[in-house]
Amino acid sequence: MAIKPQLDVSLRLIAAVVGGYLVAVAFSFACVPLLVLSHACGEQEAVMVSSMLSYLLYFAVIIVSFCRKSSVLLWRDLALIMFVCAMLTYMLGTG
Repeated sequence: MAIKPQLDVSLRLIAAVVGGYLVAVAFSFACVPLLVLSHACGEQEAVMVSSMLSYLLYFAVIIVSFCRKSSVLLWRDLALIMFVCAMLTYMLGTG
């Protein structure tokens, strides 16, 4: 099933902006307890580090959104990343 070009660009743009933001937030929530539990840094520093890393991840998602061959595969990958981050957050007891 082929997607119309206008719809494909719209899906990629929504994935870049909204999906990238959701992935960055999910990563930030999952990264803080990982850094604290691994004794890499304290809680306040872990929040700062995960926030800075989430910006890099957000920009990476924006770039990847327009590099993938299919917007359906892009949304699948974004959903998988958010699911893994949500499971990490839940398993570490911070959700």
